[in-house]
Amino acid sequence: MKLSCVISLLVLVSGLVACNPGSSSNQNNGFNSQTNNTNNTTLPDDHDGDGVTPAGGDCDDNNPDVHPGAHEICGDGIDNNCDGHRDIEEPDMDHDGVTVCDGDCNDYDERISPTNIEMMGDGLDNNCNGVVDEAEHLCDCARDETTLQLTNIGPNASFGDALGLCNTAWHASALQIIGAQSAAIISYDPQGTTPGANGWGALRPIAPRQVDPDDPVLPVGCQMIALFTGAEFNPSPQDDETASDLNETCVDPVTMIANAESDDQESECHDMTQMVLRLRVPANAEGLAFDFLFLSSEYPEWVDSEFNDTFYAMMKDETANGPRNNISFDTNNKAITVNNDFFSPGAQDLTGTGYQGSDASSTPWLTTRAPVEPGSLIEIIFSIHDEGDGILDSAVVIDNFRWVKKVDEVITIP
Repeated sequence: MKLSCVISLLVLVSGLVACNPGSSSNQNNGFNSQTNNTNNTTLPDDHDGDGVTPAGGDCDDNNPDVHPGAHEICGDGIDNNCDGHRDIEEPDMDHDGVTVCDGDCNDYDERISPTNIEMMGDGLDNNCNGVVDEAEHLCDCARDETTLQLTNIGPNASFGDALGLCNTAWHASALQIIGAQSAAIISYDPQGTTPGANGWGALRPIAPRQVDPDDPVLPVGCQMIALFTGAEFNPSPQDDETASDLNETCVDPVTMIANAESDDQESECHDMTQMVLRLRVPANAEGLAFDFLFLSSEYPEWVDSEFNDTFYAMMKDETANGPRNNISFDTNNKAITVNNDFFSPGAQDLTGTGYQGSDASSTPWLTTRAPVEPGSLIEIIFSIHDEGDGILDSAVVIDNFRWVKKVDEVITIP
């Protein structure tokens, strides 16, 4: 009788212990499970040790390189970051036109993209080159590591690089030179290691001037481009017996412009050369700027005549299908000719260009700035032509094309 009572008591005590929620046997039962305190259900293990379980969004809990927040590896056919898309299917999360597989190093911030410009002082790697707030690299000064000579030289030299458009992601299509195709790259090597890189006479690439706080001041470049109405670098542009006339007829580009001034009427057009650029505007840029210098041998004899060679910088927003407007003009909205307010004798040292002396002259270096829509596709046409006849040359030198943070209005200033 006593023995059976003792056994019954032991069974009762062991049963109470087994039902005790504080028992350690339930905390160390050979499994490492997680408990959801909301609905008291047990979640699966983190089998791959990446810190995320399937319940937390891990779409492959056997691969530690696959989980939400992982870097999407392009070309492996795997949805590395568990967003439901693989490789080229990746969405553009920040709508800046570039996906992770296209090189966007932060697809949740439109200020960051390989097509963007570096904005100094914002603490971000805007252009995804691995460096924060670095000074812009000028590709027209790229050098051979052994010879120290400039590399953008020769028949395959890039006009885009010489102009300052170093990021190939900005080019929606290849740069074109059309019409008479009288265009050249002017190179100047301050180190003197590149043969023939001596500028054009006294003309040298200039340091961009800060005409606005949002306009960057970059280092001095090594190259600029030139468009001509006669032969390239004609040493006697005012002599109609030389290679001044290219015998090319054309349609006056004023017919392409929506904002032409009232007295800029269609005229007889000769020897036109145009450079056509189709560019994607960086998502963090709201303006563009470039520097230029216009030279003409029609000054002073043919001022206010029908023989007024003209330079246009025409821009069109292709995304919005907007009008094509001239964006380079003087304070009275006059196109760039010998009649504009900026043209004057002695405005620039032209020694060695053929435009020096009393039979020719130029404007000073001018800067054109224009607002653009971030992320849009734009067309820029730099155009120069002879008016009235094909003799007596003019030329335009263009340098330092750059994107800027903000521009309020279209303007050209010295």
